[in-house]
Amino acid sequence: MMKAQKIRCNKISMILMLLLLVCAAYTSAALSADTKHVDPQPAPPSSSKGGVPQATLQAFGAYPNLLNITHEMRENFHPVVKLPKRKKWKKWIQKRITNKNTKDADDSNNTCNESQIGLMNIYDYILKDYTGKNNNDNDVILQGGKKVPQLLPTREDALEFAKTQKQSKLFDVGRYDEDRRGMYTSSLFDAKDEEKRRTIHVGIDIGAPVGVKIHSFVDGVIHSLGYNDAIGDYGHVIVVEHRISATSKCWVLYGHLDANSIKGKHVGQKIKKGEVIGRIGDTSENGGWTGTHLHFQVAMTPPQTHDMPGVVSLKDREDALLEYVDPRYVLGELY
Repeated sequence: MMKAQKIRCNKISMILMLLLLVCAAYTSAALSADTKHVDPQPAPPSSSKGGVPQATLQAFGAYPNLLNITHEMRENFHPVVKLPKRKKWKKWIQKRITNKNTKDADDSNNTCNESQIGLMNIYDYILKDYTGKNNNDNDVILQGGKKVPQLLPTREDALEFAKTQKQSKLFDVGRYDEDRRGMYTSSLFDAKDEEKRRTIHVGIDIGAPVGVKIHSFVDGVIHSLGYNDAIGDYGHVIVVEHRISATSKCWVLYGHLDANSIKGKHVGQKIKKGEVIGRIGDTSENGGWTGTHLHFQVAMTPPQTHDMPGVVSLKDREDALLEYVDPRYVLGELY
């Protein structure tokens, strides 16, 4: 009897081990699909304008650090969005992917290494790729597998969608200096004029469920706030002036918030480090975007109002990247 029980236990253990291996293989493939495109390109020679890289989507540290933010300073910043911690088994899988990416990068004389993967080893989020030329490439996948466009065509569509909005509870990150040619299709982005067409993203998007809190990373003062109502715009938005050090300050736009985020707030109001500035808005509040997210953009000079161009044309890219610096200097090495 004891021998039979031992055999059954061994069989159960083997089955459980096989199931774990299958799950690990499946997750590894899924994570690989999400991260295979994020290896930074070989660093090209900088352009003549202030050290801006000639190629888009460069590694952390490749863009001008005009605010002179150090790693030590960043360690003292409060998280803007509290991302969920990566589970131990996911960390193990991510480490394997990181090691593979590092080996591939070494083989191709690339500059990718584990430190450049950064916060993905700690926090559980997906790094998005919006470089697809076809708008359908950027569809949002809802719970149950249904696909919807990133940007709905009318305000009425956004209001109707928000009534039954069901999304994944996953967090994700959209990249800085990314050419999103297939995403920006409304008239707001001059889509019909190719020379003026704005497709280069100059902020970072943090995708999160509706209602997730957004915090101030350091002390600040509200510069402006309001509602940008055009389809594809920011919806409810707050701009905060943040003093980074005794010698430097910046103006940060927090976009796609919910309506309550701006209620009771006023220009000149002081904001403390770690204070909740607002929350992620739904599709009826955020400009018609089905993938609810925070748009986080860092400016070197104050805007005239509660607005900044979150996307610029290719011909304006160099000037824009000197005005709107890489948000990773504030947020950390998200990719």
